[in-house]
This record gives sequence, structure tokens and C-alpha cells, in this order.
Amino acid sequence: MRVELKTKDMKEFYKIFSESEFIITDDSKLINETVNYLKKKYKNSTTKKKLIPLDLFKAIVLIMMKKIKELDSEITLYDIGYEFGKHLNPKRYSDLKKFFKENNLGTLKVDSRKPLVLKVENCSFCEDLSFEEPICYFDAGLIAGAYECILKKPVVVDEIKCMARGDDACYFKVEVVK
Repeated sequence: MRVELKTKDMKEFYKIFSESEFIITDDSKLINETVNYLKKKYKNSTTKKKLIPLDLFKAIVLIMMKKIKELDSEITLYDIGYEFGKHLNPKRYSDLKKFFKENNLGTLKVDSRKPLVLKVENCSFCEDLSFEEPICYFDAGLIAGAYECILKKPVVVDEIKCMARGDDACYFKVEVVK
């Protein structure tokens, strides 16, 4: 899906938006196309891969996390990650591990099997940040959505250690909901 808006100047741009009603009706299709693009690691792209500078990304995450904490809205970030993880639709753990690596989210490893604990080294979301509690709600949700696809059972994921707290890596406990 491609949406293009062409205007002569900002005045025309504002006129279009003030006089029209815009509705995005099929966000699921757009999300799936974006996720598939990320999963293919930009192989079919005709343009250069554009990266957000890591320092800018971390500043955005820091501001976002502070605002989310102020609003007591951590579950919203988990839910967003969960939906994203379901759109990834991995068939096995190795698919999720590959996605993390190819998209510079960190290095995903199995830390223990009983209980299932996943470890994310070099977490892009929180490395070099400082918080008193775990903050990787999006990652926890992403892992939950992805593991639901892998196990074909509902799961809940809790971050039990976080690099933002000074831990060596981020650790996520994955539990099947009974």
C-alpha cells in the first residue's frame, strides 16, 4: 500500500486536511507489508536502507519511557509490542532470533528452558539508559505475541532483569497461560 500526497505549498496542504476527512481503513495490511519488509532485511528495496542514528533513537526512547511512566501506561506499550509480535508470525524461535539480529534489536538467546527465560544482550531499547525498574515493555509484548505464534498457545512475558537497571542484559520470563 502506498499513499502519496502532492501539494504545491503548505497552504494547499493545510486546505486539503482541513476540508477533508481522512480514514485509514486497512492498517493491518500496511502493518503486514511493513513487517514483511523488515523480515526480508530490505533485500527487495530499491532505495538505500535508512537508519535512525542510535543516539537519537535512545533519546526518543528515554523521553517516551518517562512519559509512559508518568501516565501509568506501561501496558499500552506491551500491547503494541504484542500486536507487532503477532504480525511477525514466526514459526520457531530461530525466526524470532534472526529478526532481532537483522533489525539490531539485540542478541536473543535462551537463558533457561524451565522456566523459559530469554536473554537479550545489547538491547537497543534500553542500553545506556538508567531506570530503577525494567522498561522493555515493548520487547516483552513482542516476545509474547511472537511466542503465541510459535507455541500456538497464549503466553505472558515478564521482564525480570533489565539493562536500564544496570543488569548485564534484559531477561524475559515466558509462561504459557493455563
